[in-house]
Amino acid sequence: MFDAEKQLLNSDGAVEKQLRPHHEQLGRATRFRRRTVTVLLSLAALVFVFVAPALLPRAPSTSDTDDLQSSAGGLIDLTRLFFNALSTDHLRTNLEYYTSGTHAAGANKTQAAHTLEYFKKQGIDAEIVEYFPWLNRPLSQRVAVFNSTTHEVLFEALLREDAIPGDPASEDPNNLAPFHAYSADGNVTGQLVYANYGSNDDFNALEQAGISVNDAVVIVRYGKVHSSVKVHAAELAGARGVLIYSDPKDDGYTKGKDYPVGPWRPESSIRRDSVLLHRIHPGDPLTPGYPSTKNSQRIDPDNAVNLCRIPSLPLSYRDALPLLSAIQNHGVAASNISSSWVGGLTSKGIEYWTGPSTLEVNLENRVEYRTVAIQNVVGRIKGWEDPGQAVIIGNHRDAWSSGASDPSSGSAVLLELARVFSELGKLGWRPRRTIILGSWDAAEYGLIGSTEWVEENIDWLRASAVAYVNVGAAVGGNAFAVTASPVFQNLLYAVTKQVPYPHSNETVYDAWLRQSLATSLDADASAKSRPAISPFELNGDTIAFAMHAGISSVDMGFVGSAGAQHSNFDSFKRMVSFVDPDMQLHLAIAQVWGLLAIRLADDPVLDLCTMCYAKDIRHIIRQFEKQMRLRRSASVADSVDMSTAKKLRRLHAAQRQLETNARIVEHDKRHLRSVYGEECQMTGRRRHASCLALRASINDRVSKLEQHFIDPDGVLGHEWYKHALIGPGPWTDASFQAFPGLAAALDTGDKGIVRQREKSIADIIYEAAWFLREV
Repeated sequence: MFDAEKQLLNSDGAVEKQLRPHHEQLGRATRFRRRTVTVLLSLAALVFVFVAPALLPRAPSTSDTDDLQSSAGGLIDLTRLFFNALSTDHLRTNLEYYTSGTHAAGANKTQAAHTLEYFKKQGIDAEIVEYFPWLNRPLSQRVAVFNSTTHEVLFEALLREDAIPGDPASEDPNNLAPFHAYSADGNVTGQLVYANYGSNDDFNALEQAGISVNDAVVIVRYGKVHSSVKVHAAELAGARGVLIYSDPKDDGYTKGKDYPVGPWRPESSIRRDSVLLHRIHPGDPLTPGYPSTKNSQRIDPDNAVNLCRIPSLPLSYRDALPLLSAIQNHGVAASNISSSWVGGLTSKGIEYWTGPSTLEVNLENRVEYRTVAIQNVVGRIKGWEDPGQAVIIGNHRDAWSSGASDPSSGSAVLLELARVFSELGKLGWRPRRTIILGSWDAAEYGLIGSTEWVEENIDWLRASAVAYVNVGAAVGGNAFAVTASPVFQNLLYAVTKQVPYPHSNETVYDAWLRQSLATSLDADASAKSRPAISPFELNGDTIAFAMHAGISSVDMGFVGSAGAQHSNFDSFKRMVSFVDPDMQLHLAIAQVWGLLAIRLADDPVLDLCTMCYAKDIRHIIRQFEKQMRLRRSASVADSVDMSTAKKLRRLHAAQRQLETNARIVEHDKRHLRSVYGEECQMTGRRRHASCLALRASINDRVSKLEQHFIDPDGVLGHEWYKHALIGPGPWTDASFQAFPGLAAALDTGDKGIVRQREKSIADIIYEAAWFLREV
């Protein structure tokens, strides 16, 4: 029956045949209701004057204020009240608190308690939820250059950041030593090789240039790809260890004045990071796919698949200078590989070469691993009409140091939203649906807190979650950036058009569009005249919600001046000196985040766009076809690529069906508004019940569509990731790619696997299309 239906719906006239029964059903129902209303009009008028108030669900009384009483104008008035209640003074106070000290994963219990008490003070039901992941802490580190013949040590790295007078965060005695979360414990020695950003392409370029990294210590720059990709790629190439330094070309003095004179990264700044292989799976490496509760069964660390097995350390460019000097005139000039291999230290006399060096480098990374209690703080504002449906907003709380931008700016805003939602509650407002506030721990290690919470609550999430809205680093610059499921497109545009952009006559939407067009590589961007909404990246707390549980998710914030990320200089002093002195950017993201949460929690009909998703899938298919064409000369046989290209018509046909059925959802929305009204405020019991049923059906379809792209088997080679359309794959290092399972199948060179995977994805899209027809 399933295959027969697909053949029918893809034949000539399929759209007409599909829509006609749906329209006829609606027409019959409408004619029946008209006849019923005509016959019973007089009786209904008398009866329901007296009984309707008792029958209809009502929001809490809003008699305390005229601003919350009207339905048509209520959202506008609520928006005004919400905006007026937000306070830059409160935002500043919150940020000062969260940046008052280093608060690494599992070591911020005071801040967890403060967050809990703040929620409770606002009248929000809240609790601390603990998990017990396996974490490492630094013991001792060393990087030294020496002559292996004479054993003379020629250079010893300082491995510390300078104290900045007037910036207490840089002088905090609790600041962590430079290390990588989940780095391997070890002491290794080898010749030094430079590998640019350490991507798979960079290591391939070294191989093509005749440079081996086998048994070497590799030095690479931060940027372009995640740190875990750099270390893993080096490990696969045979390296003994990896040093990752911050090059001024990427976020230092070549961008502008460095801190404390400007916002950019100074010479002693060291960027800590995680080298957990998120691409395999985030979360506790010893409890893959299930929560790390106190009594959970744990696998042996030797069997953990998302750990790198060679030691690594972060470096400042001050410490990197002597290392890069040691490989000058050895190997191949980096510029001969590509001009993109040349960093910003040329002004310091460095010529970038590949090496290997004749001198040896010793890398010592001593870390201690143990099970550590981490603390999520979860608050709940119960909805008045549909408390079983929930909108979740979240931010991670842990930081490598004081973390003013990442993540404390987001934590400060989360507390302010809790306060303002409480203030609105005193005026009589409660959300239609429940709002969950999540303050996650241990995100910097590998999205631990959010991942474990999702894994523990996955059944509830799939039944009840409407959306997840994340703000990690709320303010890191002045450019608004969003990664999101396509269903949020219209809602994001509408919300950002209501929020003023600081120190201008623009809205956030206007600035977002301007910035997006200025940086877009899309030739169609100007014609579209709409801001870019990026696919998910591999570094945010949206990942478990969207890619494992299938919850439509958003991550957003102001980005730009990343010159202090994960260092001691990401401080309150730097924030108020150079990034957001008057807290207006914090206010703007609070307005966007809060208004988005209010719309998702309060709109009678969710403004989630299934048509946008269907059209984006068309774009994703075209992207994938382009990637296949670019790979024609790669290792995968042309015959496999060409046969698959022909069969992508299955994906195109499935996408067209999804787009057709998305039109049904849009039709049902129009029908609801024109026949009933979104609030279902009619006195006829039957009409009221019909309206509520149709509204519930629409909301269910638009909020649960994402779940129908979940493949229970997961992505080939990355089975924790369940999203069939986009995820980690073999063709990209830095971000998710289209149809990762199909890409992995292509790389096997097995036509049977390719055909099976392509059919499987098409079937998933068809099933999503059928779901959109359900009324």
